[in-house]
Formats: sequence, C-alpha cells, structure tokens
Amino acid sequence: MCLTHERSTSGSPGHGGTITAAVRALIPSHPACAEALALAKSALPASILYHSLRVFLYAQAFLAIFHDADSVTVVPASTADTANDGAPNATAGAAGGSGLTTTRSASVVLFVACILHDVSTAADYDAVPERFEVVAADVAVRVLLAHGFPEATARDAWLAMALHTSPGIAERLGGIVRAVRLAVRADFGSHPPPATKMMPGGADTMDVIRWKLPRLEIEKDLGDAVVRQALVDAQKAPKSSWPGDLMRAKKENPDWEGVNKGF
Repeated sequence: MCLTHERSTSGSPGHGGTITAAVRALIPSHPACAEALALAKSALPASILYHSLRVFLYAQAFLAIFHDADSVTVVPASTADTANDGAPNATAGAAGGSGLTTTRSASVVLFVACILHDVSTAADYDAVPERFEVVAADVAVRVLLAHGFPEATARDAWLAMALHTSPGIAERLGGIVRAVRLAVRADFGSHPPPATKMMPGGADTMDVIRWKLPRLEIEKDLGDAVVRQALVDAQKAPKSSWPGDLMRAKKENPDWEGVNKGF
C-alpha cells in the first residue's frame, strides 16, 4: 500500500452538504471517523458525500447479513474501542486482545472506508497519477494508521476501496471488501438493497436515507468527476477499468450533457 498521497491545499472545495443530527447519530463516535468525515465534507459535493454515507449504512447491513464482521482485523480495545471521551468500549477486549473484532471497531473501519471511497474524485487529487479508487484507498490507510489501527486493518480497508469498482472480484473476497462493493451496487441499483429489518436502525435508518441523504445528481456528478480527472491524466483511466469505460463513452459522445453513458 502506498502511503504517500496527502491531500493538497489547492483545488476546488466541496459543497459539503448538510449532516443532520439524524445522520450524525448513525456515524460511529471515534476520532478516525471524525477526521474522515471532515476530509470528505471539505472535498466532495453533497451528492457524492451523501452517496458515501448511504454506502456506509448499506455496507453495515451487508456485513450483518453475511456474518462477516469478525473477518476484519482491528486495533486492540485500548485504541479502537475508545470513544472521544477516552472511555473504553465495554464490549471490547472480549477475545483477550487476540485481534478479533468487536462490532463497534468494525463499524469504525467500515465508516472510514465508505466515507472516503470516492474522496479522490475531488479536484485536489487531479494531479495524482493513479486511478481514483487507489488514491482514495491510500488516503484511508493514512487516516487509519494515524489513529493506531494496525496494518492488517488498513489493508482490509484499502482492498475494499481499491476493488469497489471491480465486478466479480470484490464479491468473492468477503468481509468488508464484499460489503463495500455490494453497498455501492445497491446504491446504484445493480444489486438489491438490504432488507429494512437488516439495516442498522431499521425503518428509521431507511427514512434517513430517503429524506436526509438525497441522491441529487450523484450519477452525473461522479461520472463527470472521474472523466475530468482522466482528461488531466490518462493514467487515471486505464483500459478495461470503470474509469476507462467512462472515458471511452465520453470520447464517443463528446457533446453528451447527461449522465455518462458508460456509467
């Protein structure tokens, strides 16, 4: 994993969107989550920010559905299961420090991966000569390591983010990698969303998704951002990749103003 990609201070700021109290209540209380959310909010337009939050909520449900929460290696309770006030999570350390996850720790790692999985489509990252999935994954690794998570945990998040546009691969890997991939697909309609009863918070969370996290023009905004970067640096859209598909569609329909036909 490359850890050299830092967010520059140049480029257009995000439009941020509004994080309501109902949405904040669904975000894990951990310094890593606070930093990741601040990065995303400062860099991304509301449409992509809200998409990333919906992906997190769906991904939590997919982890529960597949019983994969304990497949994520997490930091010991003294770090990952400590809330902002420094109080340890009462359920942490049940495995005697063996490295097995708790639900709360897995949720922290999952949130960082989901909220940042598209952060690198922001203009700040236009000059980084790698595809956006990889650049975003590097950013998440930096955040997780800075907050004391071990390399194995950072690697899980990195794989989930780097492979979230790779059909037929992420689905087979299980754990957080599969959860993020299926959550992205669910938000774009290519996979059934989790049943309401499997969502964290049930029907109330579904109401948050519907009313507090509007879709806006996510398909157009995300597709346009990926193409904009590829026009700056062709290395960001290699052939036989999703960014490459978007770039090819743009070249075939240069005057098209709607959602990219390769989306």
